[in-house]
Amino acid sequence: MLTDSQLTQFEVFGFLVLRGMLAPEEIERAWADFEVGLASAREGMDRIGVRGQLNWSNLRPETPFLATLPEDERFFGVAQQILGEDAVGSFSNSNSFDGDRTEWHPDVVHPDWRGIKFGFYLQPLDRNSGALRFIPGSHKEPLMSDLKKVTLKESNLGPIDESGLRVEEVPAFAAESEPGDVVMFDNHTWHASYGGDKDRRMCTMGYFASPKNHWQEQAVRSMVEADTQLTAKFPHLARSPQWLKNADGDPTRGRWIATLREWGFVD
Repeated sequence: MLTDSQLTQFEVFGFLVLRGMLAPEEIERAWADFEVGLASAREGMDRIGVRGQLNWSNLRPETPFLATLPEDERFFGVAQQILGEDAVGSFSNSNSFDGDRTEWHPDVVHPDWRGIKFGFYLQPLDRNSGALRFIPGSHKEPLMSDLKKVTLKESNLGPIDESGLRVEEVPAFAAESEPGDVVMFDNHTWHASYGGDKDRRMCTMGYFASPKNHWQEQAVRSMVEADTQLTAKFPHLARSPQWLKNADGDPTRGRWIATLREWGFVD
C-alpha cells in the first residue's frame, strides 16, 4: 500500500516510481509470457508509426502470469487507494517498441475520467534509452491544456514541425528503471520516451474508478467508444473469451467483468 507521502506525491505530480515491486522470478515469468504474446502479435499485425509498436492483451490463458497480475493485491490495493474500493481492472497489455521515441501524450483527454496505469519494462532503461518521461503536474489544469501548445505538433506520430518542441527538449522527469521497478501514473499525465533501442518490452495494467455522477458516466462512455474502435482495429487487444468466462470464479474478476459488460466494454 502507498504511504501518505507517496499518495501526496502522486496527487501533486501525477506519477510514482515503485522500486523493486516485482521479484526477479516474477520478471522471468513475465518474460516467458511476453515471448508467447510477441510471437502471436508478429503473425497478426505490423509495427505502428514512429513508435514501431506491437501491442496485445495478456487477458488470455496463454499468458497466465500477466493475466492474473491485475488481481495481485500489490497493484489492485494501490488502485483502490487511488480510485476507491470499487475500482475496476480494465486491461493487462504488453508492448514491444522498435522506434527511438514516443510522442508526448496523455492516455485520456476526457476531464472527468478517473483512471491509472501501471507499467514495467523487462529491460533496464535510462533517460536516453527509452525510459518513460513524465511532466510533473501535467494531469491537472492549466498545464494539461497548455502543453498542447508546444507538444501536439505531430500528426499521426509523424515528424514534428519547427513550431513545436521535440521529446528531449521538454523539461521532464525520466523514470529510469531496472527490471522489477514499476511506474504508475494518472491517465491524464503527459508522458513520452526518447532514445530507445529495438524491442523495448513493456507490460501495462489499467484500472478505472466506477462512475459516481453524470459527468463521470459520460467519461466512461467516451472510453467505451474509444476502446471499441481500438479493438476493432487491433483484435490482439481484445480480452479473450476464456478470461471473460472466469472459470475459477474469482470474485474480484467477476465484479470487473460485470462492470465491463454493464458499460459496454465487452459484449
